[in-house]
Amino acid sequence: MTSADGNTRPSVVQGAKLALKAVATHVDKTTVTVTGQAAFTSKDAGVATVDGGTLTAVKAGSARITATYDGVTSPDLTVTVNAHAA
Repeated sequence: MTSADGNTRPSVVQGAKLALKAVATHVDKTTVTVTGQAAFTSKDAGVATVDGGTLTAVKAGSARITATYDGVTSPDLTVTVNAHAA
């Protein structure tokens, strides 16, 4: 799982949204984008929430996001949420 632009260590400013992308790798090593079929979950909803494939940054910190597709859950994607500039 990555941000939609392929970033594996994304960061976003508090209050902003970030598109996510999920790609499944099959046994034969072929890959397919499954963003629309995956269930995304934030393990740190106080920092960032996820609705569909869109993350919303709530407050500064780190949020661990997973995607589940066809019974398989991805490793955590850590998204850094930065506070608004003063």
